[in-house]
Amino acid sequence: MLLIRGAMLPDFETGTTTQADVLIRDGRFAAIAPHLEADCPIVEASGLLMLPGMADLHTHMVQSLTQGPLDDLNITQWLTRMLQAQWSLTEDEWYYGVLLGCLRSIRYGVTAINEMTYYPHIDAVVQAYQDAGLRVTFGIGATDIAENDQIRVTPVDECLRQAEELYHKWHGRGLLRTAAVPQGRPACTPELMRALKQFARERGLLYHTHLAEGKAETERIRAWTGRGEAEELAHLGVLDESTILAHSIWLTQEEITLLAQSHAVVAHCPSTNMKLSDGAPPIAELLASGARVGFGCDGEASSANRDLLREARLGSYLQKVRTLDPTVLPAGQCYAMLTEQGMRALGYRDVGRIAEGWQADFSLVRTETLCTVNRRRILTNLLYAGSGEQIDSVYVQGRPLLRNGQFVHHDLEHILQRCEEITARIERTLA
Repeated sequence: MLLIRGAMLPDFETGTTTQADVLIRDGRFAAIAPHLEADCPIVEASGLLMLPGMADLHTHMVQSLTQGPLDDLNITQWLTRMLQAQWSLTEDEWYYGVLLGCLRSIRYGVTAINEMTYYPHIDAVVQAYQDAGLRVTFGIGATDIAENDQIRVTPVDECLRQAEELYHKWHGRGLLRTAAVPQGRPACTPELMRALKQFARERGLLYHTHLAEGKAETERIRAWTGRGEAEELAHLGVLDESTILAHSIWLTQEEITLLAQSHAVVAHCPSTNMKLSDGAPPIAELLASGARVGFGCDGEASSANRDLLREARLGSYLQKVRTLDPTVLPAGQCYAMLTEQGMRALGYRDVGRIAEGWQADFSLVRTETLCTVNRRRILTNLLYAGSGEQIDSVYVQGRPLLRNGQFVHHDLEHILQRCEEITARIERTLA
């Protein structure tokens, strides 16, 4: 058991907080009341905001090693150089790259990620997930169309074999879940898109892919098929409530309606969309149509960022300036998308809310900073003026991963030193 004493519990609908004690037993919130007594360890949380764990709906963790050397490139140059760096990594380097990305996510209060990874050194990748200790849904980014000379194409049968291998080795093992993960229609034949969806449906898995990220790629699909990318995925029969679509920028109004009707989930990655000049997705219109939307940090090679609170702030601002409407994507809606709605998109029905009986994934956030001095407005100030750097402690199933700003199970200095050695080698490779 663990007792969190005197934390500020958020109400996202009203934007207010209430002070309470929270008792955790067997990895779940067992009791919440103004005052509780229990014979167990106590965390004094007076003045700390208790946030539910956040869900990152679209990530590429190994790209933590290419934060920096791919800045200020157009998408064509960026993709070629990113893959050049990625394919140069050894097994040990893959491990440290993924571990670094996971630890950065935890540092910013993320307790669940949805990862598009790659097959080389997959055992090391999964070991990094397990060592990090957060919830991971993951799959191999499958492709059978070469978009450039760095793309490694894989036949449909081999893509299915890899997905089957992951499923049997790791699905449901601890905090791991596997998924079917085609890269996206510009990089995948209709046969691969359909085959992986059938694989996912037969096993009850998520289906995670890119959608309409680049204008040129979306126009290419329309030239090939006579349909927009979302229309094409609907035609292929792969859109449903278990489908997560990263980016979703170049959509027609008809496609926005189609996504809402399908109950698929859009993963909004504003930093990447802005930094790579992909475009501004119609998130306000998607939400108004009833579509499901969450946030993703994408890979640091493009977003340079793992602070999911910052992603939500940028996502909100981007929609306000797109629509010239300051009321769209308000703070309360952003928090719901980051937490319970994001977790539900990943298939969790009892994660993402601080409520009795729910799994105890949460963070404790410092509020005594210059950015968030007005505690009457702590939720809006944290989102619009604060930072994930204010997160003090992070727990998954009631177990601490980060405590008082320090990782519980990892020697961060050693990890950062090893990653610096790897990034220096990558810089030489790209020179």
